[in-house]
Amino acid sequence: MSATPHQVHARRLWWSAVAFLAIACKGTEPPPPTTGAVQVTAATAGADLDADGYIVVLDSSAAALPVGVNGSTMFSDLSPGSHQLTLVGTAVNCPVVGDNPRTVSVTLGRTTQITFQITCVQRVDLAGVWNYTEQFGSPLACNDTGSIVVTQSGDGFTGTSDQVGTCDRQEGAIDNSFSAPVSGSALYSASGGVSVSFSSGGCSYAAAIAGTPPDRLINGHVDCGSGSGTWAAVRGGGPIASVTVSPPTRSVVAGGTTQLRAVLIDASGSRRVGPTVTWTSDASGVATVDAAGVVSGVAPGSATITAAAESKSGIATVGVEVVTFTAVQAGAYHSCGLATTGVAYCWGNGTYGALGNGAKANGFAPVAVAGGSTFTALSVGAVHSCGITASGAAYCWGSNYWGELGAVTPGASLCGSDAILCSTTPVAVTGGLDFSSVSAGWTLSCALTPSGAAYCWGDDTYGELGDGSTAATGTPVTVTGGLTFVSVGTGNLFACGLTAAGAAYCWGNNTAGQLGIGPSSPKVCSGEPCSTAPVAVSGGLTFASISVGYWHVCGLASDGATYCWGDNVAGQLGATTTATCAGLGSVVDCSTLPLPVEGGPSFAKVSAGSFHSCAFTAAGDGYCWGSNDYGQLGDGTGTDMATPAAIAGGLSFAGLSAFGRWHSCGLSAASVAYCWGGNFWGQVGGASDYLLQPAIVPGQAAVSATPPRHVSQAPRATARSASPRLSPRPPRP
Repeated sequence: MSATPHQVHARRLWWSAVAFLAIACKGTEPPPPTTGAVQVTAATAGADLDADGYIVVLDSSAAALPVGVNGSTMFSDLSPGSHQLTLVGTAVNCPVVGDNPRTVSVTLGRTTQITFQITCVQRVDLAGVWNYTEQFGSPLACNDTGSIVVTQSGDGFTGTSDQVGTCDRQEGAIDNSFSAPVSGSALYSASGGVSVSFSSGGCSYAAAIAGTPPDRLINGHVDCGSGSGTWAAVRGGGPIASVTVSPPTRSVVAGGTTQLRAVLIDASGSRRVGPTVTWTSDASGVATVDAAGVVSGVAPGSATITAAAESKSGIATVGVEVVTFTAVQAGAYHSCGLATTGVAYCWGNGTYGALGNGAKANGFAPVAVAGGSTFTALSVGAVHSCGITASGAAYCWGSNYWGELGAVTPGASLCGSDAILCSTTPVAVTGGLDFSSVSAGWTLSCALTPSGAAYCWGDDTYGELGDGSTAATGTPVTVTGGLTFVSVGTGNLFACGLTAAGAAYCWGNNTAGQLGIGPSSPKVCSGEPCSTAPVAVSGGLTFASISVGYWHVCGLASDGATYCWGDNVAGQLGATTTATCAGLGSVVDCSTLPLPVEGGPSFAKVSAGSFHSCAFTAAGDGYCWGSNDYGQLGDGTGTDMATPAAIAGGLSFAGLSAFGRWHSCGLSAASVAYCWGGNFWGQVGGASDYLLQPAIVPGQAAVSATPPRHVSQAPRATARSASPRLSPRPPRP
């Protein structure tokens, strides 16, 4: 059916109207979107909310908007793509759960929703006193007790840490007492856990907080330059309930010092450190005490030392004595003397228990060897010592790294930063043997029975026990060969004995020619020349006495001449050598046969040491030669001497000992003990670093004409600002 003219005209009008409307509206049509938005919500839960709210930062620094603790904010007109949002301004106790910052994707024309979940933990109040204990180091062992007095400001805190304790270090077992500021803060986790983190005295600490209100700090970790370990603390505080002084009794020689400790127990029942302690002595003419509890012996007698804190006090009794010595000897890092009473006294480095007084602390004056034994003979080795009682029983103390103490049960102690076995008090040499003399060396000990049979124990790597094997043992074994000796001496990795006929025999390592048998050796032990049984010293000499040093030997021949052989790296043989010996990673000047000491007088006694030797004449005039870098020759120069140099001071000697690594000791004809040389751990006595000539060992009866103490100013010595390294293992020449 076809449209009428009127219908056609109507349709044309309708389409014309549509077209007109389309043309008319085209200029007002909205443009397509070019940006997006992000709505940020802070959803906060928990306790102790941060009422100030937070700040949301867009793309590090492009824009920042505040947002309430449970509010929202909007970032508009953002370009499409990835953006980073960071919530800042949260309190320490209100950590953000999950990632912060977060990355969001912005879409054209859309608003992206993002929620930061914040969980607030109730703040803790750490203000007050915290009593703590700590142990750190592996194998370094520090055991400390202390108190931290904390002042809190928000989540941060400051305070003071007061500490007492001891640490085994290369320099010796040291008093670890100090006070130091504390700076730290409390750290909170979304799970509700709270911990503390702070620094004090060069160490960093962290621990978890336990209890409500906080009453314990647990699972603590401490990191210091000398090691790491654990610590824990409990709430303390309140008045001091009791004061005791440790130890309650103490002996000290006149001129010596000893440390006392005030143990304070507070109202919480735990130890408190830090409150002011007032120290007094009731007899200052006998002993004085300083503000730190250090007691100084003045004159023989007894003094009561009182420590008072708040309204409580405690006491200790200190006895002061003077000592008269019958013998004095130098060890590698310490010295010992035998008193007229038979009591042994030691001073110097105590890291490995070599002082025998039950402690590992250094001593700058003689301290009595513990145990109550009296000795008729004493031998001071490198890092251990031994003595013989009147009944013939042998006792040793100090390092037991190689079994050189000869004890089945050497004690439960571990000594030094390398945690080696040791005994800080004398232990009996096993085996039930009676001995007439003993010699303590570096790695071993040897002794003689009254019949002259020799026994040795300790390291045997190079056959130095002389029993025909290389098996180390802590039990005395017989030196093979059927020889009987009138004396025996031990050095580093070897030993020697002298027969009644004056024949010298040696056994053990021969790397530096110290066996005195020429360039050839009977065996090879662990790649080095050696002999596992005694071999006669070459040259056909008859000796009146011999002395065994570190890696050399000296002897007095029956014709009055002095001979030495072995290592000559520092001129300790007192003779010119052109030969060299190689082994154990070193090449040293040496002589494999006895050489006469050049340029000296006739001697009555000689002592071979580490890298120097000493001797004295029948008139008592003392001489030393060899290494002198710390004044161990005692001639006042600090210069090495290849020939005997007179000891300064004009003393007349009845005994000399050069076995010290960097020092020497001697007993005058008037029975006064003197030492000189390196004094890094107190092995010379007193507080000087090193002395170029003899000085009286503290604690002896007053004598006239005391030579002055001298701290060396020699260029060679002053160039060495640090103390030499201490080791129980013998260094190589």
